[in-house]
Amino acid sequence: MTSGAEVIGNPWATIWTKPRATIRRIVATDVRYQVTFLAILSGALIWLERRWSNPSTAAAFPMLVVIAVIVGAILGVVELYINGALLKWAGAALGGVGSYAEVRAALAWSRVPVIVAVSIGILAILLGTNGPMLGTDGEFSNSGASLLLLHGALVMWGFVVMLKCIGEVHRFSVWRALGSILLIVLAIAVIIVATILLFGGIGRVMHPLVSA
Repeated sequence: MTSGAEVIGNPWATIWTKPRATIRRIVATDVRYQVTFLAILSGALIWLERRWSNPSTAAAFPMLVVIAVIVGAILGVVELYINGALLKWAGAALGGVGSYAEVRAALAWSRVPVIVAVSIGILAILLGTNGPMLGTDGEFSNSGASLLLLHGALVMWGFVVMLKCIGEVHRFSVWRALGSILLIVLAIAVIIVATILLFGGIGRVMHPLVSA
């Protein structure tokens, strides 16, 4: 039996320029291929970069770095499942046909540019250039500013890759994929407003003198 890696080829490379074809091959051969690993890796690296961006804290409390990596890894998986469920629902509302597993695969593999961006930031921090962060004097160094631009470009491309991957598994366009994300944002905003109004109304009933 041929393994998923052999059938898929090298998705770490093809996801950059052929995201639709890459995610199509992944879901057709092994929809769970490296999905959990990518979620753990991206979460851990993001939290590691955040912790190491404060060298004084990282040096004084090294255990905080370890805890941050563990927490980030766990939250990476949690985020994958929550966002996957939301994008499955929003995509279905717009005519998408992707399954929960396919949407999770699309989200996980679209994290590759982010993983690379954060890895570059961590490497820069280790080399003493402060990475894509503010320097100790509150100003951007030339190298820091360049890394910030590179970091931002990779993250933005990761967002484009995500739209293409979501569009592929749902069998619709990139614009409809963007629409599914906006639908989630709208739904969350409505829930927040409704909650505020609900508890505000309850507050006025329980404490009428407050609103007088």
